[in-house]
Amino acid sequence: MTDWGAPTDKTLVEYRVEGGIAIMELSDPPANTYTYNMMQQLERAILTARMDDSAHVILLRGKGDKFFSAGANISMLNEVTPRFKYFFCLSALPARTAARLDCPRSTWACCRAPAEPSGWHGSWASPERSK
Repeated sequence: MTDWGAPTDKTLVEYRVEGGIAIMELSDPPANTYTYNMMQQLERAILTARMDDSAHVILLRGKGDKFFSAGANISMLNEVTPRFKYFFCLSALPARTAARLDCPRSTWACCRAPAEPSGWHGSWASPERSK
């Protein structure tokens, strides 16, 4: 059984800035399913972009051609305790992620592939979240 709460050395969210655009790329193809570790790395990338004066826009995208994100990692949800699952689901909800992205930067999500219907893309209905 995997210890889903343990830190990982695997890069699940890549961060870079190109021409004033902070690019955060979910990097766990083919489905880019989110886990506790991915949410931690996304949180760090968001904080980095907030404090980066060279970043004027945040772009969130998924690596690979199959999915932007297929939602939560089902294997993880099946293996963790009910308590872990409860708190993970509270913190990983797409609306919570959108709230994390609420900063003085325009924020866009780029879905070049399908997104899970009740998942990420519902949070990005408004392409601009700047104040």
